Amino acid sequence: MSYAVLVLEHPWFRVSVDPAQTSIAPFLDGLSRLNGLSVFYATFFDARSFGQALEHLMDARKLDAVKRIIIYVASHGSGGRIGGEIGINLRTVFRRIAELGHDKVVGVILDACEVGMQVDIIEAGMNEAHIRWVTGFSASLDWLTATSIHLHLLSGLSGLTIGQLGKRANLVEAVQTAMDVFNPALLIPPVDDEDDDDLEVGEDEADEEDDEDEPLTLSQVMTVMIRPNNAPPELLGAEEIWPMLADD
Repeated sequence: MSYAVLVLEHPWFRVSVDPAQTSIAPFLDGLSRLNGLSVFYATFFDARSFGQALEHLMDARKLDAVKRIIIYVASHGSGGRIGGEIGINLRTVFRRIAELGHDKVVGVILDACEVGMQVDIIEAGMNEAHIRWVTGFSASLDWLTATSIHLHLLSGLSGLTIGQLGKRANLVEAVQTAMDVFNPALLIPPVDDEDDDDLEVGEDEADEEDDEDEPLTLSQVMTVMIRPNNAPPELLGAEEIWPMLADD
């Protein structure tokens, strides 16, 4: 067993809104069957349970033979916090990975809105936990689009060998191949927070929000950071993720 994916998922919506409790689990189960990845799941609700969930997964005997682990954090995000505005500080997420990951964690997927903008925190976390790559988003995306993008990245990056993980060219090529199926000019419309669904907005406020919340493109919100051997973490620019942009 070469790779294992440890999924730590926060409930996406209140049970009253989403009785079936939407989850990324079925999507990752499909990828597991396709790529032969071993995937393990746990649910977290706050900072304490995040650490408990990660420690629980890392204790699995099946991981004894695993040399490389990918952490997939699936949750709402806001600014620098996982799980919403009163959730977990992103620094705490990386601190727990450094403490409990046994130096096996090579990649982290931050499937949470906005936290990808915290480049300094991600860089520090990569150095502390010796992580080779991190992906995320610097703005809000709809649930299905974000999940689809990260499934492609997970599929591509989990195909790298230990030697390839240390080489910049291999990391970049894996990202490029995974993202080639997505249009960098794809418009990312503003996504309302799930807790604001019932709020009424006055006409003047709505006009102001429309002016401020103009759609961004995927190339503007995609965050990919890599850390080859003996090199500091590096944020890949859009033209490196999508080489065709350099020709425009």
